[in-house]
Amino acid sequence: MRINKLWLKMAVITAATAVVGVLVATLLIRNSTNADFGSYLEHIGRMNQMMGGNAGGMMGAPETEFLNSVHSSLWIAGGIAVAIAASIALIFSRQITAPLRRLSVAASRVARGDMSCRVTPGSTDEVGTLTDTFNSMVDSLEKNQDMRRKLMGDLAHEMGTPLAVIQSNLEGILDGVVEPSSSNISSLHKEALLLSRLVKDLRTLSQVEAGKLNLSPAPGDLGALVSSIVTAADSEAKRKNVSLSLHIQPDLPKAMMDTDRVSQVVVNLLSNALRYTSEGDAIEVTVATKKGNGRPNQYLLVSVADTGQGISEEELPHIFDRYYQGSQPKGKRSGGSGIGLTVVKELVEAHKGKVWVESAPGKGSTFFFTLPAVSETQAK
Repeated sequence: MRINKLWLKMAVITAATAVVGVLVATLLIRNSTNADFGSYLEHIGRMNQMMGGNAGGMMGAPETEFLNSVHSSLWIAGGIAVAIAASIALIFSRQITAPLRRLSVAASRVARGDMSCRVTPGSTDEVGTLTDTFNSMVDSLEKNQDMRRKLMGDLAHEMGTPLAVIQSNLEGILDGVVEPSSSNISSLHKEALLLSRLVKDLRTLSQVEAGKLNLSPAPGDLGALVSSIVTAADSEAKRKNVSLSLHIQPDLPKAMMDTDRVSQVVVNLLSNALRYTSEGDAIEVTVATKKGNGRPNQYLLVSVADTGQGISEEELPHIFDRYYQGSQPKGKRSGGSGIGLTVVKELVEAHKGKVWVESAPGKGSTFFFTLPAVSETQAK
C-alpha cells in the first residue's frame, strides 16, 4: 500500500529504525548472555571438581528456565521500547508536518484566487522560513493582482477617452456639424498617436513578460534621434506654454542601439515630462558622454529634466515598478497607463544601460538613462 502522508512516512521510518535497533540489541544481548552463562557454569563445574565434588557445570532445568526468563524479559523490554518509540515518532512527526499541512491548505486557497490567506509562522527553523517566504509570495501576488486590476481600469479609461474624441469628431464631420479643418484633423491625429503609444507600450511589456523582447542594435546617431523627437514635441510644448530646450554635446560617438526601441524610450520620457508640467514650466533635454570605469566616451547619457510638480519620497522608489502610477496632476487628463516608465526601464536595461531619476516635490524631476557607446573596434 502506498503511503501518501508525510507524517505517517516519518513515523514509519522512525519506528522501523527503532525496531531494527531493538532487534539487533536483543540478539546481541541474547548471544552474549548464552555465552557468558555457559562460561559461568563451566567455571562452577571446575570449582566443584577441585573441591572434590561433582563435575556439575551442565545446563539443567533451573539454568534453562533462567535463560528463558532473561530472553523473555529482553523481548518484552524491546517491544515496550518499540511501542514508545513509535508513539513518540507519531506525535513529533505530526507536529513537524502540521505547518506543512497549513501551507498546503493556504496554497490551495491561493490557487483558487483567494489572496487573503496567510500562514502564521510557528517556528524559526526551515519550515518557519518557508512560511515567511510563502507569505511574502502571496503579498507580492496580491499587490500585482491589485495593480493589474487598476491597470485594466486605467487603460480602459485612457484608451476610451481618445476613442470617444475620435468617434464624436468623426460623427460630427459626417453629420456636417464639425468642419473637417486642419486643426480638427490635427486634434484627431493627436488622439490617434496617444492610442498608438499605449498599444505600443502594451505590446512591448507583453514581449518583456514573455521573454521575447528582441533588439536589433547597431551604431546610430543618438543626438540626431533625440533632436528629431524633441522637434516633433515642440508644438505640444508651445501649446502648453512650456519652454522646451535641447543641448547636444558636440562630436558625440555613435551609440549601440535599436533605433525604434530607443525612440520609444525618449518619447515616453518626454511625454511624461510634458504631462507633469504646467504653463510657465521648462523642460531641458541633454545628450552627452559619460565616463565609465575611468574611460571616457564609454557611455552616452540622456537626461530629461523638468520643473514640474516633482515626485514624493514615498513614490520615488517605486516609479519604475510595473503597473505603478504616481499621483496624477490635479484637474488634468493624465494620459498615463502606469507602464510607460516600466517600458523605459526594460528597454534601457535590454541595451545594457541604466536608468534612474532624481526628484524633489515642487522642484521638478530629472530622468537619466545611459547607452553604451560604439567602441573603435565596433566602429571598424
